[in-house]
Amino acid sequence: MRGNINKRYLKRRKNWFERNLGWFIIILILLVIACAGTIFCINIFGKTNNIDTSLNVSKEANGSQNLETKLAEWIIDEEPANKKVNYTVPTNVQYPYYIKVNRAMCCVTVYGIDNNGSYTIPVVAFACSVGKVGDETIVGDNYNTTDKYPWRLMVDNSYAQNAFRIDGGYLFHSVPYTIMSNDSLETEQFNLLGSPASLGCVRLKMSDVKWIYDNCVAGTKVTIYDDATTPGPLGKPDTIKIPMNSPYAGWDPTDTNVNNPWLKCSSKIEGAKDIITKVNEKVDIKAGVKAKDTCGNDITDKLVTVGKYTFDQVGEYSIKYEVTDAIGSKAEVTVNLKVVK
Repeated sequence: MRGNINKRYLKRRKNWFERNLGWFIIILILLVIACAGTIFCINIFGKTNNIDTSLNVSKEANGSQNLETKLAEWIIDEEPANKKVNYTVPTNVQYPYYIKVNRAMCCVTVYGIDNNGSYTIPVVAFACSVGKVGDETIVGDNYNTTDKYPWRLMVDNSYAQNAFRIDGGYLFHSVPYTIMSNDSLETEQFNLLGSPASLGCVRLKMSDVKWIYDNCVAGTKVTIYDDATTPGPLGKPDTIKIPMNSPYAGWDPTDTNVNNPWLKCSSKIEGAKDIITKVNEKVDIKAGVKAKDTCGNDITDKLVTVGKYTFDQVGEYSIKYEVTDAIGSKAEVTVNLKVVK
């Protein structure tokens, strides 16, 4: 009896498994899919997190670099503006220039003619000496130049070069010479250029009076006036001083005579050398650098630097020192600024 019961129980159990086998298979498949999905998700999200982390690190690095670049203070020293006026003399013009002398500020400005026939183009300016107190230069606007003289005897028995008559006894001319010789310049009078010093004429250094002598024809109109507020549209050029103890003191530094010893001289820069400094340690790049003009005078205050550089970033930067003296002699020296860690 017991054996029959067990057989019936086993038969029923076998039938239950057979009836539910399909469900077991489905559940198993679902479990496999679930496991596979979990593994897939872990891999994907893990990689994404790694990418995000890399991006964040990259962004932080770039941000740091950008911040460093933004914080760098760049110094940009540009070339001084070229003050030279480009003027071409029109064809078929009898009088291409018109000369104005500002007596109050000892400055001569030469104007060129425009397309309308008016003298509105300031071309060049010169520092001069007009008549001193008691020997004042004439004033007016109806003067026309006439005679020219390579050398001219003056009323005080001195001599002048490139004399060009304005009116009567008033002329443009060089600074006086004691005799009719290029090496006999009255040096004290030359050093007064830019201030009243003459007996009434308009004195200029040799290069300036020669420009007028060579470029302005007889008949050129001259106006002499007083304006103590401004020397003229081009300003008043600086003047150079000749040391009284110089062996070349008897020569005008701008005289083109081949025997002029000043022609072997020029402006110069001294003490310029490469500079090395650490990041964030600023230095005075002009420290120890001096400049002298053609006559040996100190003109360090006219020294300029040209270049782009920073003390906030490691690198090597080119810096040029420049100076131009009062007679147009230019000197240049280039050095390297090295900024290290």
